[in-house]
Amino acid sequence: MKIAKALFHIAQSPLGDLIVGIAFGRLSSILPVNRIKENEFVIAFWHPRPSWEKHILLVPKKQIRSITSTNEEDRKYIAEVYRMAKEVVLELGWDKSGYTILVNGGDRQDVHQIHFHLCSGPEVR
Repeated sequence: MKIAKALFHIAQSPLGDLIVGIAFGRLSSILPVNRIKENEFVIAFWHPRPSWEKHILLVPKKQIRSITSTNEEDRKYIAEVYRMAKEVVLELGWDKSGYTILVNGGDRQDVHQIHFHLCSGPEVR
C-alpha cells in the first residue's frame, strides 16, 4: 500500500492530472490498489488514505475532470458509477448499516479526476 500512497501524492501534482487520466483510462489493470469491483467503465477500490472506517473510491475509466466538465459521452460512465455503488452497498450489507456517497469539486477536489467516495462507519480523520 506504500506504492498506492506515493501514487496518490503524485496524483495531486500538476503532472498528476495527466497521469491520473491515463492511468484510470488505459492502465487500470496495473494500478496497485485493493480492488473490490471493476468493469470496462469503472473501478472500485479501498481508499489508500481513508477518511471513514470503511472508505471506497469509485473512479470512471475515462478522464473526466469534474462534474462541471461532463458531457453526453460521460453519462454512461457516471451512470455506471452509481450502478456499481449499488452493487457494492448491497454486497457489503451497508444498506442495513448506512452509507454515504459523495463527490468533491472545485477547491475540495484533491485529484482532478472525477471520483466518488462510498463510505460507511464513523469518520476516522
